[in-house]
Amino acid sequence: LPDPDDAAWYQPVKAAVKRYGREKFIIGSCQCSIFETSWYLHGLEDTLCDMIADEEYAGALFDKVMHFPLRAGLNLIDSGVDMVWLGDDVATQRGMLISLDLWRKLLKPRYAAIFAALRERRPNIAIAYHSCGNCEEILDDMVEIGLDVLNPIQPLSMDPSYIKRRYGKRLTLFGAIDVQKLLPFGAPEEIRLAVRDAKSALGEGGGYILSPAHHIQSDTSLDNIRAFYEEALR
Repeated sequence: LPDPDDAAWYQPVKAAVKRYGREKFIIGSCQCSIFETSWYLHGLEDTLCDMIADEEYAGALFDKVMHFPLRAGLNLIDSGVDMVWLGDDVATQRGMLISLDLWRKLLKPRYAAIFAALRERRPNIAIAYHSCGNCEEILDDMVEIGLDVLNPIQPLSMDPSYIKRRYGKRLTLFGAIDVQKLLPFGAPEEIRLAVRDAKSALGEGGGYILSPAHHIQSDTSLDNIRAFYEEALR
């Protein structure tokens, strides 16, 4: 694996913090933290099978992989970031990719270890987590181990208003503007309306980072992108 303590990785981060840190909130990304990088290396089917049939191997793989985001997160904190962003896509459009019991057994303790190490380095560091799809099943557990920010609240998989009602006092929500249908295929006024609704419903009482639910894709017109930004900035 690459050396997560190689100082060269963090020179651009330090430069960004020096240039923008007084006026911008700087996020250090350590996404694909455990599960995703593991199956990128080992194959999705093999990794899922090993989680059930060869737990010793799966655990050893996860421990080796998680060393990088753990150390990188600490180095990002030392470089001056305001938030460390972790993440693994553990859900499909309809629900979890793996059972809750399996997630709790093999992934939750490792996320908890990373969160604890980051908080030990800087108690007030903000910690974010990304999973596409419907990951509602793990949210109580993620709050329990210290999650601050949830991304992306994919609106065709989860109900953002429900997530706000249930978790709005415990989690900052980040995302929720649909990139699957609304941004590429909606009319500019539909996009403006969705942004107004998100600001009203999800922004009530604070705790909302207005954002598309993922990167804006190349099938989205400039007019629609402009409509999002103009309404967001009102």
